Amino acid sequence: MQLIRIRTDDELMWYKEIWDAILEAEDNDNPFIEFAWFYNWWQIVGRKERVELYAIEHEGTIIAFFPFTVSIRWGIRVYTFAGKQIANYTGIVAKQQWLLQAATFIFDELIKKYRHVVFSLHGLLESKASTKILEQYFVERQLRTSIFRVVTPYLAFSEVDFQHHFNQRRKMHGVDRRERKLRNLGSLERRAPSQDELWQMFRLFNRRWAKKLDTSEFTKGKKRDFFERLTMLKGEALQVEVDALVFENQWIGFTYGLCCRGRYVTYALAHEPTFNLFGAGRIVNQETIQRTFAANYRLFDMSIGYEPYKFDWRSSIDFTRHMLASSGSKRTNLLTGFLSLKQRLKEYVKSNQRIVDWKRNSLGQLRFLVKYGKLKDWLEYGQQFVEKFVRMKQVELYELTPSEDVSPQQPVGNLFEEMSIQEAMQLDQEEVIALFYKGYTIYKDSFAETNKPAFALHATNWRVDSLRIIEPLPKQTYFLAYDVFKQIDIITAYFRKIKPAQTLWVTASFWQWRKRKRLVQLGYKPISRMKHFKFARFERNRVEKYTESGGDVHSVH
Repeated sequence: MQLIRIRTDDELMWYKEIWDAILEAEDNDNPFIEFAWFYNWWQIVGRKERVELYAIEHEGTIIAFFPFTVSIRWGIRVYTFAGKQIANYTGIVAKQQWLLQAATFIFDELIKKYRHVVFSLHGLLESKASTKILEQYFVERQLRTSIFRVVTPYLAFSEVDFQHHFNQRRKMHGVDRRERKLRNLGSLERRAPSQDELWQMFRLFNRRWAKKLDTSEFTKGKKRDFFERLTMLKGEALQVEVDALVFENQWIGFTYGLCCRGRYVTYALAHEPTFNLFGAGRIVNQETIQRTFAANYRLFDMSIGYEPYKFDWRSSIDFTRHMLASSGSKRTNLLTGFLSLKQRLKEYVKSNQRIVDWKRNSLGQLRFLVKYGKLKDWLEYGQQFVEKFVRMKQVELYELTPSEDVSPQQPVGNLFEEMSIQEAMQLDQEEVIALFYKGYTIYKDSFAETNKPAFALHATNWRVDSLRIIEPLPKQTYFLAYDVFKQIDIITAYFRKIKPAQTLWVTASFWQWRKRKRLVQLGYKPISRMKHFKFARFERNRVEKYTESGGDVHSVH
């Protein structure tokens, strides 16, 4: 056998047909070892990497390729498969009959050439033959080896009754109900975007992760160019498929998937933050699953990670390994021990969802505040932090019946009109979109220069979100929310005009003493007082009802 070093991407093009033929003969479904992936990675992302690409020749025929990158640590050469920070899976490009011989030859040669060598091989799927071959080699050579695993859920369409599985899973977390709500508000569709629409994908990803810690760097610099280049591939076994979830001609979610010979690998997924309550991320994911099934894919791979939505849909799980091995010298053993400790800590953190959420959300929000936060943002953050330990809230519920209305008659005319969700989307405020999700009818000032909600009415429920209270309204009653205190007189007069025979309920917090005073002047009567107290782990809610029909004072848990 002979080792051939391929030094440039131009030189690599001479081996394209051989590389592709090997993987086609093996029916490879790992997109991250396809020629198109590695070649474009080397051209765009890997220019600054120390790439060592080897081909193995046997009797005049190329039988394997090993794409490595090399780094120097403590004077030791550390070999990893190319694309460590970008490729979810890796492996050896070789026919199965040559796997063991090719792996044995190249690793023996590297150890002979360099005394101090460490192999840090990530992304090895346990279901693949190359993973078992590498483990066998390290065991046979008695090299010190550490193995780390991360779960890799997938949905094999042949293992389930898909329609039953799909209908059952889409009901989890009320996704089917959320989707119906969204469709009732406007047009919702899944779309395969054109090339000139892909900027929306990157914009949406940045919006989704603006206040979170993103380690993928999907939209950063050269990596963005790389992922965009992959979408242009034609005639390759590796293809990129982007599914966009579009609501009223605006992207609210997408999935970026890598496809290879019947396997779909979810690489990136994001949704519009203002549509959090509608579960836009889960909706676009289920739409993609349904499409891949219709397109006769064998496997829907949700990629590495412990995210709950992956376990909701999986039919089974695989594991992805990270293998650490050294050439056996004292120095390499010491480095391997250090890398092993670091990897073990990383494995523990990734498998603990609470730590992952804290790092992703809490640290991400703090980073956003440091970079872009204003005084108001810092005050809100401080309030939220304190309320995790100590919280005291008091909210009063007021009622205004038609017979008790003493507010002065005002010529309100058509001062307010209903706001559509299309108009609300332009405001880019999650709390406003949330009102539509909760079933409110939102009204805006008809004569304002810019669209801005004035108040919202609910016909079936009254709710105090800060106290997590939701209860049905009595008949002939509306609940007023999101009101501007300075306009409460006009809002009341307008409500009397459009709903003359209806009762109106509204809330005011302990700190809104001016609002409470004005409500009483307008004829509103307090009918209930809600209190919430929290100190550390002790928490209590209390509701006091004042009306004859309201019953006794009681606690709500």
